[in-house]
Amino acid sequence: MPVAGRSTLWSLAIVALLGTAHVASAQTTHYEVRQFDGGPAWFVFDETVDVALHVLRPDDPKCHEIGEIILLFEDPEQLRDSELVESAALKGMTRYAELCQSLGANPSNQRQVAGLIVGAGAPGAQGRVMGDARVLDAVVSSFTGSYQLRVRRNAVTAGNAAAAAIIKDRDQGLPREQSESAANDRTTQIAQLRASYDAALRESEANARAPGLTNRVTGGDRAALTGVWSGSQAECSRERLILFELEGTGTVEWWRMSDETVGLLPWRTGRWELRDDTVIMTFNHRVEYDDFLRRLRDDAVDETVQFALKSVGRSELRLAATAGGISSEALFLGGAEKLFIRCGD
Repeated sequence: MPVAGRSTLWSLAIVALLGTAHVASAQTTHYEVRQFDGGPAWFVFDETVDVALHVLRPDDPKCHEIGEIILLFEDPEQLRDSELVESAALKGMTRYAELCQSLGANPSNQRQVAGLIVGAGAPGAQGRVMGDARVLDAVVSSFTGSYQLRVRRNAVTAGNAAAAAIIKDRDQGLPREQSESAANDRTTQIAQLRASYDAALRESEANARAPGLTNRVTGGDRAALTGVWSGSQAECSRERLILFELEGTGTVEWWRMSDETVGLLPWRTGRWELRDDTVIMTFNHRVEYDDFLRRLRDDAVDETVQFALKSVGRSELRLAATAGGISSEALFLGGAEKLFIRCGD
């Protein structure tokens, strides 16, 4: 995939990355396809920072089956250029919208964005960017007509090293002036960290507005599960289970606070479904504070838990572990059964 103005090394890296890619039909937006095991593929667009769209069934693409936007960076330094990152993500959103429109469908107003440094990381067998290979985690959304980027994690500029610096007591034994400077730096870093997570939390809570009476009646228990839940109104400041629909798919975010300074973090995030009075949650990401290592852990997970839906109403939700003893479900609930109330009621 020769790219004018780029080094031969980068061109070769792209060729290696794309492998057996082929160019799509000239009647559609030009992209190259990289096939993965099991069927999914990347549609890769040639941009200043190349953009890939994760497509579930490339032979018969559907707009609602197009996954996240993946930005292919040449080197870590590009991640330090916030304007470049934003421009690349917005270009990716444009490519996604164009592809959906070419398929005769309306695009979503929100997309997940992942970043990968070519040569330094690789996607999984299904084309998903996870773990340490995922150097950028962001969201592009538009609720007002213009797209905006919200970066949740940038491994180069914030990442785990910066998060650890927030918490680590670096000023121990330093002169007073240096100690005060270090404290000010930590305060700034914490503010930046909270600005990102607080914005994400507000957006998720907006998506999880309690359904009205009509929606509760017509949508049944699934609609009634939509909301922000916790053990009590007081506990809402320390734990929030957020359930909502995103593009027709159940989305779950379980936020918890393990450190007063760091605040609420998306402890587990993923998908949920209601099947035969069982709430099934499949988590693919976690962000939590490690007390032993004194740093944030931000990485991919693969966890599934199943809860028996005992009852759900306008203000209360009762879930029970489906397995006895010390099970994953019991650990999530803090016992065999838990009564949640709707935060804010």
